[in-house]
Amino acid sequence: MLTGATSLDLVRDELFASVTGVEELLQQFLEERHNGSLLQQAIEGLQQLRGTLNLIELDGAALLLEEMIALATDIPVHEGEGRNGPLSTLCNSLFLLQRYLHLCRQQGAERPELLLPAINELRQHRADMPPLPESHFYPLDPHRVPVALRDGARQPLDPRTFARLRQMYQLGLLGMIRDERPAVGISLMQRALQRWETRLDDRAATLCWIASAALEALERVPLQLTAERKRLFARLDRAIKRQVAGTEADGSTQLRRDLLYLVALGDSQCVLCEEVRRAVNLPDPGYTEAALQHAFASLRGPGADVMRSVAEALHEEIAAIKDLLDLLARNAGDPEQSLETLNTALQRLWKTLSVLDMGAVSEQIRRAVELLDGWQQGDTDALEQIADAVLHTELTVTRMENEGEGATPFSEDQQSAPVELKEAHIVLVEESQAGLALARRAVTAYIESGNDRMHLMNVPATLETVRGGLIFLGMTRAADIIRTASRFIRETMLEQQQVPGVPQLEVLADALTSIEFYLESAERSSVSTGDVLALAEDSLAELGYTVGA
Repeated sequence: MLTGATSLDLVRDELFASVTGVEELLQQFLEERHNGSLLQQAIEGLQQLRGTLNLIELDGAALLLEEMIALATDIPVHEGEGRNGPLSTLCNSLFLLQRYLHLCRQQGAERPELLLPAINELRQHRADMPPLPESHFYPLDPHRVPVALRDGARQPLDPRTFARLRQMYQLGLLGMIRDERPAVGISLMQRALQRWETRLDDRAATLCWIASAALEALERVPLQLTAERKRLFARLDRAIKRQVAGTEADGSTQLRRDLLYLVALGDSQCVLCEEVRRAVNLPDPGYTEAALQHAFASLRGPGADVMRSVAEALHEEIAAIKDLLDLLARNAGDPEQSLETLNTALQRLWKTLSVLDMGAVSEQIRRAVELLDGWQQGDTDALEQIADAVLHTELTVTRMENEGEGATPFSEDQQSAPVELKEAHIVLVEESQAGLALARRAVTAYIESGNDRMHLMNVPATLETVRGGLIFLGMTRAADIIRTASRFIRETMLEQQQVPGVPQLEVLADALTSIEFYLESAERSSVSTGDVLALAEDSLAELGYTVGA
């Protein structure tokens, strides 16, 4: 079954239309506070959105909608200006939801951690609703983690020594909280934890061991020292005090989970983190701290429409630069004037790309400016290098325009691909989609005409054309599925002149539709396509045709 970000394309248009409709209702309610029906309609729209997101299993987005519904339900009508804050938060959350869904579609996977700040902001407006910890979506059951993994001391620690070590820990914690040389504070905290680990019982020693690894991750990766993480180590101080006093039953469960989440974010430089990961068998979160912060920046950055507008302006700039390069290469017009205008245009493009955080292509254009400064008339090699940098930039801008977001730096293989090859790839995907649509229409006409085989005569040839295109694109598994579907139509429906039943024709349509969806998602390499191809293969197996046989 297709779920999550992979199936988002199926409901994309309706989903964004519903979000826009709810946003308009909330904006209207802000202006007409006496009209309670507007708020009720908005709540019903939010409930419908939540149902859709639950259906396709976008868990983070569904949880955001749950919090929005709870907050909207708590807002009374005729409350005056006192409820502008919660209403503004609801509108901001809707905007963030749209950006988040765009990001899920682009990356082909959900990253629910990105929604935690918005979820906690919604919870702030409701009484007695504590914020969710940053480990909320981390797939670790803390109750399955042994609470005593370290061998502690058999004899209780004397109160005086414990008080001295706790003071050491608190001094380091204070330095970390105040950001006064936090590295020194972390070192002091680690020293206190290491001493506790050898002087306290097994449970407390295990907690100190995990906390030491979390501090190592903070220092070595480094992890961001957020207010929540500072509060986490303050909670640790109180938890150890209660454990030593014997008043803590199992209240450190959530604390242990939060610390283990920081350990999971550690990298290979963190020796203690690796030790804890192996001992606890920690699941991989699937991202690093840097990747998470980059995704946060993308989510809060300019929207898809803004980036497309920027891309259009950049295309105009690049087209003008290409014209100037052509003039210089042909020695046409006034070379000095063309050279000065080209230099100005390249510098403008370089600075614009730097502002957009496109480091790789920005550096290429900067080097092109340096080449142009030393250019002599007739030096075609330099002009070719400058033209190559401009073409790479054009490819990046085209990608940004198609995706509607800031493009990530290309790898070397991607940078070396000519723009013409990229354009040919896009055209070939579109032609393959058109061929599949033509085949589906032919099958529909066959059914509506009372099984007139004339409508199917050209379908095998059309599907063979699509198969050739898929092979060229490197989509060999999809090409095998198309070949099998073509065999079924040619052998069963044309040569043997069998008339398939409606259920069989629907299964055939399922297979062709699955390949259409696969092609539509082909431009986003991060999209998981295994499920949709398996669906097409299962559909053809129902018809008695095994793919690859």
